[in-house]
Amino acid sequence: MKCTVFDRAGYRITQREYTDEGFLKVPGRVARTGIQEYLARELGLDGDPMRIIRVYRPEEEVFADSSLSTYDGATVTNDHPKELVTAKNYKAVSVGEVRGPGRRDGDFVVCDLIIKDQGTIDDIIRGKCELSAGYTAEYIAEPGTTQDFTADDGSVIAGEPYDFIQRNIIINHQAVVTKARAGGNARVFDHNPGGNTMPVLITTDSGRSVDVADPANAQVVADSFDRLMKRATDAESKADKAQATADKAAEDLAEARKASSDEAISARVALIGSTQALARKVAGDGFTCDSLDVIEIKRAALAVKRPKVAWGDKSAGYVEAAFDAESENDEEEDDKDKPDMKSSSDTAALLAQFVQLAQDGAITAPTTDAKLTPYQQHKQKLAGAHKQTQKGA
Repeated sequence: MKCTVFDRAGYRITQREYTDEGFLKVPGRVARTGIQEYLARELGLDGDPMRIIRVYRPEEEVFADSSLSTYDGATVTNDHPKELVTAKNYKAVSVGEVRGPGRRDGDFVVCDLIIKDQGTIDDIIRGKCELSAGYTAEYIAEPGTTQDFTADDGSVIAGEPYDFIQRNIIINHQAVVTKARAGGNARVFDHNPGGNTMPVLITTDSGRSVDVADPANAQVVADSFDRLMKRATDAESKADKAQATADKAAEDLAEARKASSDEAISARVALIGSTQALARKVAGDGFTCDSLDVIEIKRAALAVKRPKVAWGDKSAGYVEAAFDAESENDEEEDDKDKPDMKSSSDTAALLAQFVQLAQDGAITAPTTDAKLTPYQQHKQKLAGAHKQTQKGA
């Protein structure tokens, strides 16, 4: 697969020299070996366009004479143009040129630039001094791992995995950019004589030892710090999500235990029973519903009572209100059909009083011809005994 790539690599513009015409002559690191990360869309790959693709740039390709020779005469641009530099757009995008082929400097390619555009020179002076190569290359889908290497302290650093290998690198232009893919070391050189010559070494998260006293290593340290911060942030995020999941599970368990207690079950059974009873009043004595959901029982009863309404679309609150209204209507109708028990009881009491009065009248005013009842006979006997007692006294 052959692709055109703008390889953002960053190095500070240093060792500056100005010509009589005001042009800026300066060498700069423009590319490096190793693994660089691209978005899938930059390589024209299918699938998620934002996924990270790790591309390996082996030494034999980056420092091949056929590749280094293509730096000579390459156009310098201020930011990358929308397409490769050609005769059609050269005048519009050119701000200078590369003089001579590229040359190796450790893991980097260095070339000599001459910047002729005053606006670009001013940008460089203000700090826009990283360099990014625009080139074509072949990307071979051969996943693998780079070779282990020995650090300055003698420790062995494990190789890194990659997805593609980059080959046949042909340089088209060099762009002055704000942020370069190859890191902050891909920049033009600044002349900085003197300074601290004693190395201050640290080991990055990748196991690489770097001298932090060297400004050229600032980006290496910054990248390492960014990776460590991302790992810490990701770990914290995962921990928070795990804790939130655990808390939710504990709450669900507590609710489940509460809902399964004897009191809760008894209350649930009583509520279902009362709801079923009210539902039969609303929908008729023949109404049945197998659901144990109170709302569904009410919804089913309303569907019988008022079949023209689409009760399945109604919210629980709507069903509750409608069911209560129907229940109240049925209770009022039942009250109208019931007899006035108080009036009936009062009438019965009056009737009983009349009967008693009649009985009393019959007892106290008997006819002379009528046969005495046993009670009347006993009463007369008591009266006679009373009279005899008075006479004897």
